[in-house]
Amino acid sequence: MRGRIACTVLVLMLTLALTGCMFGPEQKTSTPIDPPPEGVEKKYEEEAAKRSTKSKEDAKDQAQVQLYFLANDYVVPYAVDMPKVEGIAKEAVKMLVRGSKVESQLPEGFSGVLPKGTKVKGLNIQEGTATVDFSKEFLSYRRDMEKKILDAITWTLTGFDSVERVNIWVDGRPLAKMPKGKTTAQGLTRSRGINLELAEGVNISQSMPVTLYFLGQAPDNTVYYVPVTRMINRTDDVAGSVMKELILGPKHGSGLNGALAETLRVNKLQLKDQTVLVDLGGQLLQYGKGKSASKDAVQTIVLSLTENTAADKVKITVNGKAEAKVEGKPLDQAVTRPEVVNPASL
Repeated sequence: MRGRIACTVLVLMLTLALTGCMFGPEQKTSTPIDPPPEGVEKKYEEEAAKRSTKSKEDAKDQAQVQLYFLANDYVVPYAVDMPKVEGIAKEAVKMLVRGSKVESQLPEGFSGVLPKGTKVKGLNIQEGTATVDFSKEFLSYRRDMEKKILDAITWTLTGFDSVERVNIWVDGRPLAKMPKGKTTAQGLTRSRGINLELAEGVNISQSMPVTLYFLGQAPDNTVYYVPVTRMINRTDDVAGSVMKELILGPKHGSGLNGALAETLRVNKLQLKDQTVLVDLGGQLLQYGKGKSASKDAVQTIVLSLTENTAADKVKITVNGKAEAKVEGKPLDQAVTRPEVVNPASL
C-alpha cells in the first residue's frame, strides 16, 4: 500500500514538473479561458444541494440493527445498516442465516448462525413476545450449534424495544424443545445468557450469571467485543463481582483477550442515579507515560457494568481523580453505554 502511494506521489510530481516546463509560471496560453456559461455554477450548486438532501433522507430511512453472528466459535454482536421497513425484526432474523446477503459486509471469519437454506416463514410480536416460525431446514443443525443458534436468535430479537422473550416455531407449530440437545425453545430471554461458561469451583445450584465483555480478533485483524456469560458464586454485590471477573479475564485457551491488567485495583464502586461510579488504581493507565487508558479497557468496563446493572452510564476515576485520558481525550465525564456493540464502521 505504501509502495503504491509512493509511486502515485512520484507520478504526480513528474507530471507537475513536466507541466511546469511546458507552461512555466511566466508563460501565457494563446487564448484566455472563457468563464463558465451563465447559470452553470448555480446549476451545480443546486445539484449538490439535492445530493446532500438525498443522502440525509437515505440516512433517515436506515436503521442500525444489532445482529448476532458466529465468529471464532462465539456468538458475537455486529450492527449493520438496514432499511427502516415494516417487519424489520423478521428481516433481521433472515440475516442470521448462513450465506445471507449481509455476510459480504461482515469482518473476515464472521458468518450466519442458522443452517443454510433456513427460511423465516413468519414473525409475530405481541405483548413483548416474538414468535418466529422457521422452515424445516432450521432443524438441520449440528448438536454443538444448538445453544449458539438460540443465543443468536434471542439476543437479536430482544434487541428490539418491543421484544422481551422469544418463542420458536417450525412449519407453523410451536417447538417445545430443540431436537438434539433438548434445550427449551419457548419463552427465551436474555436471562439465559450468551456464550455460557462456568467459573472454576462454582456449584451451579448456588450460582448466578454475569455477562462480561472480552476482546476477539478476526483474521483480518478487526478487533471486536464478545459477550460471555459466566456463572459465578451468588452474591448481592453484582457490580463488584463483574469487575472482579473482568479483571480475571477470559478463560485460558478461549481465544479471547482481556483489556484490563490483572493487577488492576478497584478502590471504590457504587451505583448512583443510574450511573456506576468506579474508582480504579493507576494500573488502568498504561499509555502516555501512565496518564492514558486504552479505549478497549474503558469500553469493556462500560459494557460489562451496564449489562449487569440498572445503570446506563459509568463514571471512571483513578485514585479519586478524574485526570485520566482515552486516546488523548479527558475521561472526566460519565461514559454512556453505546446504542450498538461492534458497529459496521469499527
